[in-house]
Amino acid sequence: MPRKKITLGFIGAGRVATGLASGFARAGVNVVAIASRRIASAQRLAKRVRGARACAPQEVADRTDIALLTVPDDAIEAVASSLRWRAGSACVHCSGAADLDVLRKAVADGALAGGFHPLHMFGEAGDPGGLAGCAIALAGPDALVQRLARLARALDAKPLRLPEGGRALYHAAANFSGAFVIALIQEAVALWGKLGIAEADALAALLPLLRGTADNVEKLGAAGGLGSAIARGDAGTIRRHLDVLAREAPDSLELYRILSLRTIPLALAKGTLEPAAAKEISALLEKSILKRVD
Repeated sequence: MPRKKITLGFIGAGRVATGLASGFARAGVNVVAIASRRIASAQRLAKRVRGARACAPQEVADRTDIALLTVPDDAIEAVASSLRWRAGSACVHCSGAADLDVLRKAVADGALAGGFHPLHMFGEAGDPGGLAGCAIALAGPDALVQRLARLARALDAKPLRLPEGGRALYHAAANFSGAFVIALIQEAVALWGKLGIAEADALAALLPLLRGTADNVEKLGAAGGLGSAIARGDAGTIRRHLDVLAREAPDSLELYRILSLRTIPLALAKGTLEPAAAKEISALLEKSILKRVD
């Protein structure tokens, strides 16, 4: 007997909902209902998804097998608690950090609670194209996780099941590969700005370096893909970096020092940094912070 085609709905019509709903529609998944605080937002997204209609949040809960909550994290519990849930249906949030206890009202009503978080930065238009190959973090009871895994694979994404209570750590870690990378790029752009290099020109020069770095990590792993003065054991260059940052950009010095200290174990693991050179560089970095404190 063929498997029954599940119906999906969205509560929230922002970038995440737009990316997921568009991706599911392209994959032939049955998205039937979309709700939002602003009906115009729901209507706009529903026009992009064949077979979907804009409606009230309660109708999403009433009409769908799986209701995806794509609202801000701080609103998930309030939204889920404001609705009546059908026994056997599923209430699934798309937060990376929130655990499933925020969906306790749905569980009390007899629904299943789950998590479906795409590890992806959606563009302004919610373009689903980048979902192929990305991880989607899943949570919930086994039967629901199996259904969510099929949905992830329909997007050509990779299901990633997280242990109970692990979502906050997972999400904190993801920031080091996402938002914090952007912060570091901006740090580099700001430092080049002191040389009179415009932001657009700086980005044009730095982004190929970033892409090459990511390619190396993909091919060789974190330690194998490392290339820097620390990886070479070049204490003289590190000293010049510390000196110029202390003079020209003291606010960047502590960040440079912390990241350099975290890079040393990678360079040792790669095998290009000798223990004696690692000790010398560590001493330089520690001395730089002592000077700043003095």
